[in-house]
Amino acid sequence: MIEAVADRFEGAPRQLRRRWSDDFKARAVAEALEPGSSVSAIARWLDIQPSQLFGWRRAALGLHN
Repeated sequence: MIEAVADRFEGAPRQLRRRWSDDFKARAVAEALEPGSSVSAIARWLDIQPSQLFGWRRAALGLHN
């Protein structure tokens, strides 16, 4: 049996890296910028980490740490 497993560094999480389209990111950020919206709730709904959505939002607004 052939098993398709991506190469990974020792100790790295077993989950494969997910990639999101620019359109998906733009729609998620637009939702997160709505007045009264909760980034954490939107992230949960989209099945992503809140920190990911906060990062996309920061990038869209041109803010830097």
